[in-house]
Amino acid sequence: MLVSVKKMLDELEKNNIQYCHWKSNEHIRPALNGDTDLDILFLPEQRVLIDRVLSECGLKRFRATPLMQYNAIEDYIGFDEKTAKIWHLHTHYRMTLGEKHLKGYTITTWGPKIIENKIWNPEGIYTSSFEDEYIMFMVRNSLKLRWRDYNRSLGKDDVKELLWLKEKINNDKLIIRLDQFLSDAAKKEILKLTTLELSNKNQLTPLKNILRKELNVFTGYSKVHSWWLRSKRELFWLFGAVSRRTGLDTNKPNRRLSPAGGAAIAFLGSDGAGKTTTIKYVKKELGKKLDVKIIYLGSGDGSSSLLRKPMKLIAKKVGGKGLGHSVAKEYSQNNKNDVSLKGRLYSMAKIMWADTLAKEKKKKLKKVTKARNNGMIILLDRYPQIEVDGYNDGPLLSKYIKNGSGILYKKAVREFDIYRSACLNPPDLTLKLLVPTQLATQRKPEMSVEEIENKKAAVIKMKPSENSVIIDTSVNLTESLRNVMNEIWKVI
Repeated sequence: MLVSVKKMLDELEKNNIQYCHWKSNEHIRPALNGDTDLDILFLPEQRVLIDRVLSECGLKRFRATPLMQYNAIEDYIGFDEKTAKIWHLHTHYRMTLGEKHLKGYTITTWGPKIIENKIWNPEGIYTSSFEDEYIMFMVRNSLKLRWRDYNRSLGKDDVKELLWLKEKINNDKLIIRLDQFLSDAAKKEILKLTTLELSNKNQLTPLKNILRKELNVFTGYSKVHSWWLRSKRELFWLFGAVSRRTGLDTNKPNRRLSPAGGAAIAFLGSDGAGKTTTIKYVKKELGKKLDVKIIYLGSGDGSSSLLRKPMKLIAKKVGGKGLGHSVAKEYSQNNKNDVSLKGRLYSMAKIMWADTLAKEKKKKLKKVTKARNNGMIILLDRYPQIEVDGYNDGPLLSKYIKNGSGILYKKAVREFDIYRSACLNPPDLTLKLLVPTQLATQRKPEMSVEEIENKKAAVIKMKPSENSVIIDTSVNLTESLRNVMNEIWKVI
């Protein structure tokens, strides 16, 4: 069990909060380890106290996107510092059941009965009794049935859970509990199904027909409204699943939002500091439950505009390491008229590159603002800065501002304004990943000590946001990722 989950359960007990984990208890251990969701049923009259206790335990309440919100269910995300994992808690205040993407039945009378009959699980949590869970399993799976489920087999996980429950239930207790939840007709059908070996969803159809008539009083949807809402939600869910798996560029969230709004986290790092590895881990971990997007704001090997892609290819072919320094030296030592043709061509190319890059950054910064305002978490690989000209994502044309006139002056001013806008709307957190120079040279042997030292100094000097934290990534990877996630958790 995660330390953070244990802390929450202990606090629920101390504050005399009545609860039970009401479904999927066959695999409760993965849920307690943060690998699957926790579904805990509470009494609605204790909601204010529950909110306070969960908040004091470090959990943060998130809300599903408007189209995917279900009645009487709330989302909390927890963070476990020891393992650097996030975990997900559903708080249920009523029994909200029904078809996937609809859950059209909110049954107000069952929750207190289930909590009253809870049992202690050896894993360290209160769960629903085996009989109650078995009844809810049959009800849930029956109400989920749709026309597309005709003649389909029960899922392997459902069959496994059903067999586990059948081994645990006491038939006499089951009959007593059925009388407290359902009518005689539904009771007889469930007892009949208990004697059968369930393998096909069609076997649940008679129970579905009985339940939909009996529980009609607990739904506020008409047939047309149900179909329309379910269809919209399913299409929305499908689009979100496809976009996540294909990397489709979207600035609209489709999972969960923080009431505090979105967050932008900038990652800066000297070479060899493990920035790419860190960003990938954070994206994977937070992306399990939240809307997370990576935006590259550098000028190197990351994503770029179509216009700049051929420029990057040419630069790799003919640029050569140190060409920029040699051209700058040539301009400083010679009369302007004595500069070589190669130097002039490089200067022209640099102006085109800088102008295109600035426009690219402007578009990307607009995406950052839009995604953050929509409630997403944006991981920024590098960030524009104005502290160091011509280096480390700083302006490249600043020297032309001294001219005070002309087309190059105008381009330089426009470029500076774009970079300055990044500082006016800063990220919520800047993480500076650094390692000792000796380790960096081992990881990046193609770079000199002087180059690494210069880059480290530039990263330290940069200040995209007031909230900046230096992370030493020379420690073991688990500790490094834990430190990074701990800082991010504070701002989301």
